[in-house]
Amino acid sequence: MRSRATGLLLAASLLAPFSIAGAQTPLKDAYLKRFVGKPAPPLVLKDTKGVPVKLSDYRGRVVLLNFWYSSCFPCRMETPDLIALYQAYKERGLVVLGINTDPLIMPQDGGEMLRRFLDTYKIPYPVLVADRKVYEDYGRTPVAPITLLIDRQGSIARVFWGATRGPVFESSVRPYLDALAAATPGRVTPSFP
Repeated sequence: MRSRATGLLLAASLLAPFSIAGAQTPLKDAYLKRFVGKPAPPLVLKDTKGVPVKLSDYRGRVVLLNFWYSSCFPCRMETPDLIALYQAYKERGLVVLGINTDPLIMPQDGGEMLRRFLDTYKIPYPVLVADRKVYEDYGRTPVAPITLLIDRQGSIARVFWGATRGPVFESSVRPYLDALAAATPGRVTPSFP
């Protein structure tokens, strides 16, 4: 009896991020009100090789800032879709910046889980290592994963709360990419795999 209850509790905790992703909550409402339609806070973080990366370097491009941590099951489920989306749309101006929060959530790990995650997924877009300032500036990222869509003008256009599937990302990103493509005749719009 106890093992069945434990199993049900574990299953509920793993599925919870998917059931709350679309639900409105006071925390989600406050987060959306604070960020959507506002300029993205400045961001300078080092990538996994120690090279500084600035969000401002991507001004004029459509950016997905994806906050995640290595032992997050929903983050693992979402990563292949982000990789496919990036590969399909990078030539049209899409940038994905993965922001790993392991050092803040599990500093005792020393980066080992991040290394294993990167070995497993072979992420082709920049993976940045979060620091306390960015974590605070972006509202302590109250759920994982959480992804912010930043338009070409540098404003946060949408927040994806929890794990998000590729087609949802694609249908949200395409209008921002198409806006520039419409001014460039002859561009072909790739389909999301």
